[in-house]
Amino acid sequence: MLKRLTCLSLVLLMLLSFCSCGGDKGADAQLVYPIDKDPRYLDPQIIYDIGAKNIIANCFEGLVAIDSDGSIIPAAAESWETNTAETRYTFHLRKDMKWKVTSAAGRVLGENYETEFDSRVTAHDFAFGLTRALLPETLCPGADSLFSVKNAKKVYKGTLKPSALGIKALDDYTLQITLSQADPDFLYTLTESYCMPCNEEFFEKTGGRYGLATRYLIYNGPFYINNWADDVSVSVRKSDAYHSKDEVMPASVYYSINNEQPTRLKKLTDATYSAAPLTEKQAVELSEKKDYTVNTFPSSVTALILNCGDEALKNENIRKGIVSSFDYSVIENALGECDAPGLIPDSFLTGSLKFSEYRKETDRYSNPSPLTVFKKGLSETEQTGVSVTVLCSEENENTVRALMQSWQSVLGVSFTVYAEATDEVTLRERISSGDYQIALADISFTGNRAYSILSSFSSSSKNSFTFLKDKNYNSLLSEMKKADGIAPLSARAKKAEQYLISACVAVPLYKKDNYYGLGKKVSGVVHNVSGEIVYFKTAVKK
Repeated sequence: MLKRLTCLSLVLLMLLSFCSCGGDKGADAQLVYPIDKDPRYLDPQIIYDIGAKNIIANCFEGLVAIDSDGSIIPAAAESWETNTAETRYTFHLRKDMKWKVTSAAGRVLGENYETEFDSRVTAHDFAFGLTRALLPETLCPGADSLFSVKNAKKVYKGTLKPSALGIKALDDYTLQITLSQADPDFLYTLTESYCMPCNEEFFEKTGGRYGLATRYLIYNGPFYINNWADDVSVSVRKSDAYHSKDEVMPASVYYSINNEQPTRLKKLTDATYSAAPLTEKQAVELSEKKDYTVNTFPSSVTALILNCGDEALKNENIRKGIVSSFDYSVIENALGECDAPGLIPDSFLTGSLKFSEYRKETDRYSNPSPLTVFKKGLSETEQTGVSVTVLCSEENENTVRALMQSWQSVLGVSFTVYAEATDEVTLRERISSGDYQIALADISFTGNRAYSILSSFSSSSKNSFTFLKDKNYNSLLSEMKKADGIAPLSARAKKAEQYLISACVAVPLYKKDNYYGLGKKVSGVVHNVSGEIVYFKTAVKK
């Protein structure tokens, strides 16, 4: 990774400065927010971790945005219209948008960039950004969400040239996107980071280093990155090039890199942080304090997750034997009622519809003869037995050990199971890297779309954590993108979710909320549907 800041004394000066001025009041407050880790890169078309997405969401602006009530509103596009079939969108862009080019980025463009570089944000920039997301070499984690665009899948597979895409800049301020079929999710997809604009001239000048350092980025959003200190922080400042700069309240936001969850409540109450993600226990404690706010989002699920890429668990019947011998009463006695209706959190959307409004109930997988189906899997794989380790958090270790006893009593000596407890951060990292067999863990999803969750289980997903290779499931996802309305889209989403549960890829146990605290008298902070993306444009501290 390229170094963004090398002077240790400057890093310390930044820390002292932000900690002392994080309490500044009024519209020009300097705010502080923790993220788990240092982003490896900040290229909007390829980022996938939450911290990076938060930064990009505040430094870039897409064609459209999502209002606090879940409605699509204008952003870089001041208006748009569609044809009757809703397969052609024509976006009319604002004409007052400019790229924020820092002096460091200017040196990348050349010494005469102030007079020679066209700093307007145009339809060509959005066309180039969307096209980049669909190029196979980009490895965009959300590319499949754009497969409803005409010829997108063929371009992504390399069988058609990018010029065949249904993405055209008709002129500097008119962008036309043609779909192969209507997509009720399409406008919502355009709010994702990989749909942000990218200036082709600047991108080419970076020589393959776009997004690797502050000098290799330019911005069209309310903030720009002014410092990026390895493993310490990323700080952003209000952009004087933003079209509505007078509406941007904070002077700056300082993203402090801190994955130590237990420290966040104290840092929030001593005014080090302006806002922070919290545990449920911390949220309860903060809610009892005067002048603080806790925002709650039903956006995660606790589940038993099976690694389908593991040699012992690739076979579906082996997974079915393990899952159907699962004793839910053990979990309920230890952690409460297993009330999760499925893998998709209630707040996530299909089109403009909350998935909870459509899905009434999702059936759990069950088999009256778990040992029989388990032995069938052993026979199919020519194994005499299976040995697995269940990974869990330290607080859930006793629950897993009780569960192990029930498994052993049903499956007998042909199934050997162990427990391994670790801290929450390590647990998340090992699941995302595939370094586990079975895990009892919270699954938190980014974005706001039911499709984004379901696509993370596909064999082509960069965000896959179950490593499922299943052509039938991939076909269900393809059918979702062909839905011609919200009702069929929701029905197909439910079918795909049920398939994952029936194939014993994941066992949803109970619903969990994500909690976010606001510092004393901090307001105007806006979250996305899941709560994990925090927008600071209108944030103030009284």
